[in-house]
Amino acid sequence: MFILSHVFSFRMVLQRGKSNPVWGYAKPGTEIEVALSDLEKEIFRGTCVAGASDPALSDMDKEKLGECDGYFEVMLPPMEAGTGYIIKVKDEDQNIYLGDVAFGDVFVCGGQSNMELPISRTFERYEKEAYEIVEPDIRLLRVPERYNFHGTNEMIEPADWYYAKAPELFEFGAAAFFTALELHKREGVPIGIINTAIGGTPIKSWVSEQTMRKLGLHIEEFEKCQDDEWVKSVIEKDAADDVNWREEAFKAYDEDYSSLPSGTLTVPGYFEGTELDGKIMSICVTKEVELPAGWEEKPVKLYLGAIVDADMVYVNGTLVGETGYLYPPRIYRVPAGVFKAGTNKIEIRMLVFRGQGGFVPGMEYKLLRSDGEEVSLRGTWNYQIIKDMEFLPDMTFFSYKATGVYNGMIYPLRRQKCSGFFFYQGESNIEEYSTYKEEFTAMTEDWRELWGDDTLPMIFVQISSFRYSRDKGGDKRAIFADEQRKCTEIPYTAMAQSYDIGDPNDLHPTNKKELGRRLALAAEDLVYGKEKYSPGPEKVSSVWKETEVEFTFSEKII
Repeated sequence: MFILSHVFSFRMVLQRGKSNPVWGYAKPGTEIEVALSDLEKEIFRGTCVAGASDPALSDMDKEKLGECDGYFEVMLPPMEAGTGYIIKVKDEDQNIYLGDVAFGDVFVCGGQSNMELPISRTFERYEKEAYEIVEPDIRLLRVPERYNFHGTNEMIEPADWYYAKAPELFEFGAAAFFTALELHKREGVPIGIINTAIGGTPIKSWVSEQTMRKLGLHIEEFEKCQDDEWVKSVIEKDAADDVNWREEAFKAYDEDYSSLPSGTLTVPGYFEGTELDGKIMSICVTKEVELPAGWEEKPVKLYLGAIVDADMVYVNGTLVGETGYLYPPRIYRVPAGVFKAGTNKIEIRMLVFRGQGGFVPGMEYKLLRSDGEEVSLRGTWNYQIIKDMEFLPDMTFFSYKATGVYNGMIYPLRRQKCSGFFFYQGESNIEEYSTYKEEFTAMTEDWRELWGDDTLPMIFVQISSFRYSRDKGGDKRAIFADEQRKCTEIPYTAMAQSYDIGDPNDLHPTNKKELGRRLALAAEDLVYGKEKYSPGPEKVSSVWKETEVEFTFSEKII
């Protein structure tokens, strides 16, 4: 018996022009045969014998592999770009068939939420296009989240490759997909994307233990995370506290709260400077909307901007949508018949976890009927405080801790040949900008060392124009963005800037298609050796002239 690496599945893409290993684990001494063919003939056949029990296997791997702990590997010959290949792997007891394998260009993507953000979160821009996309030469693999603080894993969690088409496409990272789409148009070869991104992860999550120790950074944090009982207890406590807090807050809506404090507030707007300033609570916010005849006949989109922190929204007593945290834009699809002619009541059952509640300015607050008719929801709403609550601390996400994701998700990909890396991360390092270049450089070196090629391109995104602080004087975004710019001093890197396609009110701007185009243009330079990539003008000098500053810019080619 044997177990293939979970990277191998139907529809997978292997890097063209390179020898690719077919690998996995078997009972030591097992003979494994690997055959590669197209629809007409066999192209290659090779055998190997699984080695002795692999001492490098982590406890996580051993638990899943059992007696199949002997490493095996058969190298396929370099192949030109193409699709429709078949790989057969067998021993005397087992036969695995992988169909429609492609050879093309493979890219590994990493980062945090803006690389993870799925197509479904960009439907306001791309919904019609997303439903129409059928790109069998673009294949997508989402690596499941996994971290390890005791060593490196050899195996990723089970996963499958998919064609770029509905509905599987909808939950794949939009930035990664649109990059692949642009590259496929330009190069005409199959493109494989392996996406490892996890929302919220700082740069330290993506760097090896050895490097962290060499840098002298985050060592205490890493070593603390090696205490499995502590990690388990924190996870269980945080989860229980979060569930209990929400249950208590929402349960209060079932009680009589007619005599509790009430008033009016303005939507949009934060609660600072109002009577709700600093309150941690469950609060019911309502508005009555008069609608003419015909509104009951068509579906309606309900836009409620972004709400700090969580909400359940009812229309005329019907639950139409809910969101558990502050960042996603609230765009709830309401079926025909829920709204009606006459008076309609919109009720937002809102939770404020940490005393900084409100409705984010600069976003859409309206009803939009499917035929284009709009009704504004801006202005005065009524509120009633349902229950005063205790402060709810942020949950501890161990994927955010040093080296865990590198060990669990990047290291086990190292045998998969690729053309380079795309990386979109940084929002979680705004406050730690002083060491960012050092850590990013170390991460780049770690990844290149894993893949055995110190020239593999690292193409990354400079963070966008989100307003990181409500205090206009406290925004460190510009300082951090400049630290990212300095990372282009690392050989074989390119930076795609995204400031002009961002949204100051949305941490996750949806214009991922233009971002993908820019990342692809950078790859055209660094991967394909074509036209030099320019991320845009760069400041050359600045001169003070009494009350003005004169800047000189030039196009810097990276």
